[in-house]
Amino acid sequence: MGIFGLTILISWILWSPLYISEEINEFWVLPGAWGPTIAAILLTLVNSGKVGLKKLLKKLLIWKVNVKYYLFAIFGLLIIGLVSVNVYVILGGNLLDITVVLEGMGMDNGDFGLALLLLPVFYLINTLLGGPIAEELGWRGYAQELLQNKYSPNVSGLIIGFIWSIWHLPLFIFLPKAVGSMPIWFYIPLMTSMGLVFSWLYNKTNGSVLLAILLHGGMNFTHGFLGADVFKDLKLLSIQVLLIIILTIVLSRRNTKIHQYKADESM
Repeated sequence: MGIFGLTILISWILWSPLYISEEINEFWVLPGAWGPTIAAILLTLVNSGKVGLKKLLKKLLIWKVNVKYYLFAIFGLLIIGLVSVNVYVILGGNLLDITVVLEGMGMDNGDFGLALLLLPVFYLINTLLGGPIAEELGWRGYAQELLQNKYSPNVSGLIIGFIWSIWHLPLFIFLPKAVGSMPIWFYIPLMTSMGLVFSWLYNKTNGSVLLAILLHGGMNFTHGFLGADVFKDLKLLSIQVLLIIILTIVLSRRNTKIHQYKADESM
């Protein structure tokens, strides 16, 4: 499909500085992160012109949805992450070292109180300046709806989730810390499953890309909050992935395609 091929082409070219220098840091990830959205805008202009682009961009403004979807988007994955840690401890793992959490936020051991106060700031910075706002207009705003014209919402979400994971391959190879140094055989099923979670939220909120951005921010924030070193523990990581898969199965039974007229009315 055009959106996926063009996205990979754009992002992998924009990530090319990573291929030639070991001195490049994770800030160079951001230009390539815009690949899905750039591809979506270009294809929309070609296929639907300015009218189609306006319709696509208005998905960013769909905000009148039930508050429970905001709560899920912002806190849902953080709760699952914390549950994973508790299950891990119950099964004999070591209690999470708070220094790991602080390091995941870029802070020192004595900054716990300050860290709590700054949690909303960290979340907003990650969401508004990182991958969530850069990617979601492409993945959900364009690709999700396009795939749903041919496949079920569940299948569409899983397809996007799988391609989403493969799209990150250059980062695995050249800048592993950008994806938390997570083993790829865990990352692919995790992201594929998350594709269905995003599909469910997108359909339940009448095609809101805004809520998808908030969920993406919640996912990245959870990863940063728990700390990349935590996800190197394969036992803990297995628990996390298993819980996400269980969530995926539960949500798949409730994931129904939005009616186009409802999406239009919301826009």
